[in-house]
Amino acid sequence: MKYFKLREFVCNCGCGKNKINRTFVKVLDAARAFSKNEDGSDVPFIITSGYRCENHPVSKPTSSHIKGLAADILVKNSRERAVILAALMNAGFSRFGIGHNFIHVDLDEDKTQCVIWTY
Repeated sequence: MKYFKLREFVCNCGCGKNKINRTFVKVLDAARAFSKNEDGSDVPFIITSGYRCENHPVSKPTSSHIKGLAADILVKNSRERAVILAALMNAGFSRFGIGHNFIHVDLDEDKTQCVIWTY
């Protein structure tokens, strides 16, 4: 992978577990390659939450994070949000959650596809 290290996806509850799906990270890596400003400068993907163990304080039993199929990406402003979202779509992602300062993305085929929700 060009843009990510697997350690970026470790559960942040302190347990150190990391069962992130490698295919998910490869598709995310492909999306990152599309993440450019109009001037050609990179817009990085900063992972704020990747894999979540079953004991993670905010995990739900149906969370795609528990399956290792999801990540939350930091966004600092609306322009960055648009660039990152477009890059994710270009790479083939179709499930997004939009928060004030992050984008949730997942590859969970057990859930409805082609959706965007807000937090």
